[in-house]
This record gives sequence, C-alpha cells and structure tokens, in this order.
Amino acid sequence: MMIVTAALIKATGNTAIISENADLYKTWADYLKANALIPGIQSTTDGVMAGAPSNDTNLALKGIIALKAYADILSTLGQDGSTYSDTAKSYASQWQSLAEASFGFAASYGDSGSWSICYNLFADKWLKTGLFPESVFQKMGSLYASNMNNYGLPLGSRTTLTSSHWMVFAAGVAPDITTRNLIISAAQDYIQNGKDAMPWPSIYDSIAGNATVARVYNRPAVGGVYALLVQDLGSTVSTANSNSGGGSNGSNSGVALRSANLVLIYIFSIISSTLLCLA
Repeated sequence: MMIVTAALIKATGNTAIISENADLYKTWADYLKANALIPGIQSTTDGVMAGAPSNDTNLALKGIIALKAYADILSTLGQDGSTYSDTAKSYASQWQSLAEASFGFAASYGDSGSWSICYNLFADKWLKTGLFPESVFQKMGSLYASNMNNYGLPLGSRTTLTSSHWMVFAAGVAPDITTRNLIISAAQDYIQNGKDAMPWPSIYDSIAGNATVARVYNRPAVGGVYALLVQDLGSTVSTANSNSGGGSNGSNSGVALRSANLVLIYIFSIISSTLLCLA
C-alpha cells in the first residue's frame, strides 16, 4: 500500500489518502523501519508456489523501497522524512551484501546457490527512489538472459513456475532493451502457443507452458502486465498545473489525466491481487 500510495500521489497530486490516514501509514512505516531488512518467515504468493524461505530477498526489497516511498511522501507533504529515508538507504546497501550470490541475488540471505528474479526492484525504477545502483540492475539483466525457459522466466531457482505480471516487472528492471524484449516475447509465446485453453492465467509453468495451479485465471493480478506503461510517466500533474497557456495547459492536462488513469488501472490490479491473496 505504501508503494501504490506514493505512485498515486505522484500521478494525481492528491494527498488526501495519506492525510486522512496519517497514523495508519506511520504505523506501517515504523514497522518497515524495524523489520524491512530482516523480514523473517512471512507468507508471500510466490512463496506459496516456490516455498517460503526465511528472509526472502525479494520481500525485503519491497519493504525497503516502501520505506523510502514513505519518506518521499512526507517530503511531498512538506514534512521531514529523513529518518525513514536514511534507514531505507542503509538497508538498501546492506541488502546487496546479504543477498549476494554466485549468480544474481539469492532467494534468501545466505543461500548463495539460489537465485530470485527480484521483481520487486521494479518499484525502485517506477517511483524513482534511487536506492539501488545500476550495477544491481546489470546483474539482474545477466541473470534474466541466462535463465529463460520456453514460455518465460521462472520466479527463481526453486521452481519452474512463473507469473506473467511479475515477469513484466522483471522486464522493467532489465537494463537493456534486448533483455526486456526477450522477457516480453516469452510471455507472448505463452499466450499464443501455450497449452491452456482458458483466459490468461496468472501462474503457469515456464517450461511446459500450462497452468499447474487451480483457479489462476481471470484474476485482476494479470493487470500488472501494464506495468511498463506507467514506469516512466513520472509526475505529469505538476507539469500540467504549472503551465499558464490555455492550449498548452489543456494538452498537458490531457496527458496528465491519461497518465493518472493508467496508474490507477495498474494500482487497482495490484490492490485487487493483494486482497485476493489475503482472502
């Protein structure tokens, strides 16, 4: 919620949700400040598919980036978020050492023989939090290119299962167009040539090309495949509002509205997916 709230504010300029729920957001932020780097054993959707390790590196990424997102929200409100920002930056640096693996980054701290696609790095690119250096994304790009299966990029070394929307998150993390397109093309191959006669499943086997988990189709989570459309939008609302010329302002306002709508569609898909997981 912290990440999508930051994205919503960036896209629309509307801070009502954070202002009206300030205590709740601070409670979440304080929890992240204490636990984001070392999340312990927690249930995650990809953990259900591939096994939930202790100190899941991908889960830690989400918490660290969410903490920086909160700091940025406070800055937008004219408040001091330096304590949260400094902690997030420190955690991001420590994460790189804790998650170090022989190839890419480990699925969990200390398991250097494993790897994860670390799709939550997408939020660092999306929100422009700047927590991670380009070397991290270069490392992920090499990992992606070397581990593609017939119908996509598996979630990690522990499984052959993949997820269309998380693959597109990974495509957004890829440091070059070639790797990005390789991932997207694999997802397209599944749509066109996969073995399932059903609406696009959110989870399927990247080698066999079929859904192996029941009731994984017709899910809002698949809306995450639109992630690349919002990745580089930035804050268009402030630009539109700062222009005084009638024609120019109208044009930019239209761009801002379309951008905000795309972000809202994407955020809805994430929230819907989260609620389904909690149900």
